[in-house]
Amino acid sequence: MKQRRFVIGDVHGCFKTLEKLLFVEFKFKKNDKLFFLGDLIDRGPRVKDTLEFVYDLYEKGQANVVRGNHEQMLLNALEDPFELYNWFYNGSERTLSDFGVNHPSEIPKKFINFLSDMPYYIEFEDFVLVHGDLDFTAEDPFSNTYAMIWGRSTLIIPEKIQNRKLIVGHTPTPLQKIIKSIQEWKIFLDGGCVYINYPVKGDLGYLCGFELNSKKLYYTKNVDF
Repeated sequence: MKQRRFVIGDVHGCFKTLEKLLFVEFKFKKNDKLFFLGDLIDRGPRVKDTLEFVYDLYEKGQANVVRGNHEQMLLNALEDPFELYNWFYNGSERTLSDFGVNHPSEIPKKFINFLSDMPYYIEFEDFVLVHGDLDFTAEDPFSNTYAMIWGRSTLIIPEKIQNRKLIVGHTPTPLQKIIKSIQEWKIFLDGGCVYINYPVKGDLGYLCGFELNSKKLYYTKNVDF
């Protein structure tokens, strides 16, 4: 049987929802491979469980994670007081409290190394995975790492990435728009899982996954809150 390859949107510490997506919706098996679009940490209630689980799969060769802006903010905060403040402003208290620490330097080194080793993007023959975006205004869209973790444009020029589809997280997207994007060149996969209780955010609160071989979308409503 061909290995299934699941791409998963921003988890943000919603570990119970991740479990439901994997074991109820995907029916996750040992031969499957998971690719996370970053932002495993911050904002949600179970960051430590999420990080430990994904790290274990990574060590077993069953998972890989592209770098998200929240992982990058944590890494920046290790040495820079201004960046530490910026991370505090963007939901770090959930990560720190879940690990029972006051500063990111106190988080176990294996997790810091894990975050540091996360690539900015992952390429397949038919898809490119990145957290934020690629800079299609540049001659080489892969030259701008800032855009990869912070970008939010709707622009895509398929010819610049060898006519492959681009799959992104980062931008909380209503479920119906995600479903529509499956047929387009840029697939949005961040269902705003952690925003389940934010009515002003619209139709969010879903953790989404996309299987690359079957091109099938899976999703589940947040069960962590």
